[in-house]
Amino acid sequence: MNTSRLPKAILRIGSLALACIATPALANTPTDMSRTFDQYSWVTTHNAFTSNGVIPNQNQTIDQQLANGVRGLMLDLYSDDGRVRLCHRTCTGTPRPFADLLNDTLLPFLERDPHAIVSLHLEDFTRTGDLITELGKAPGLVGKTFDPYAWTSPAWPTYADIVKSGQRILIFSLNRDRTGTLMTPGGAIHIMPSEDFTVENYWSLGAGLFDGDHDYRCRSRWDNLPLDRRQIEGKPGWRPLFTMNQFHTVPLPIFFPRHAREDNDFDALEKRYMKHCHPAAKRKPNFVAVDFYQYGDTAKFADWLTHWARDE
Repeated sequence: MNTSRLPKAILRIGSLALACIATPALANTPTDMSRTFDQYSWVTTHNAFTSNGVIPNQNQTIDQQLANGVRGLMLDLYSDDGRVRLCHRTCTGTPRPFADLLNDTLLPFLERDPHAIVSLHLEDFTRTGDLITELGKAPGLVGKTFDPYAWTSPAWPTYADIVKSGQRILIFSLNRDRTGTLMTPGGAIHIMPSEDFTVENYWSLGAGLFDGDHDYRCRSRWDNLPLDRRQIEGKPGWRPLFTMNQFHTVPLPIFFPRHAREDNDFDALEKRYMKHCHPAAKRKPNFVAVDFYQYGDTAKFADWLTHWARDE
């Protein structure tokens, strides 16, 4: 059904009805896998790895996040003490090495759920040699990362085709210098430049220290890349995937249950999308990135986007 022609009132009724009947275990593996990948929306966790940090953005482990339907993980990478580790701004204590996350969490999860697709959004502060060495410590990753240039389809492949290919890990990086095909001892790992393959609204709703500290505008993270960009250069017919960020700069622990419930509330997410993000991007988000994802209704909202929201 083409919902782009439906009146907003009807869309609103549909969204409210779905919100009432939806359960928390939504927005994970779709039952209909026939649509192109850019027609789906996913719960995405900002700083997914910080559940044990001093100022966390999540309070569940990545294992729990994946089990509960999260399919997008935002990860910060730093070179530290001979490894590439998951750190936020600085590495303190003994942060988890990236390869350990891949070997102990992500790859076993994909083995358990043969129809799952997971997207990694990297903010990479490493050195190239360190990253290649770290990726080499996860040989099971070879053959499982999505290589867009291996596809000749006129648009994004369907969900089912990606599953069939085995390339069920999409990796995007904000650091263009460490993207493309990285050759490890075990084989090739493919990382897509975020600025080429995605569009993204500015990452902060505001500092988050005071009530009413919300900037709901949906402006591009990159001044030279509008949110309504329609095509990926070099891939005719492929449109960038859209990341909608919905979180504050400072997730103070004393505030996070209340702020997350407000920011992740279905009405708040839908209002920002309908009033600001859809007019700016002229399409629905693929990745809905939030803090403390289990508070509020992010899963219901992502499921509504997939099944009901307008997409032009």
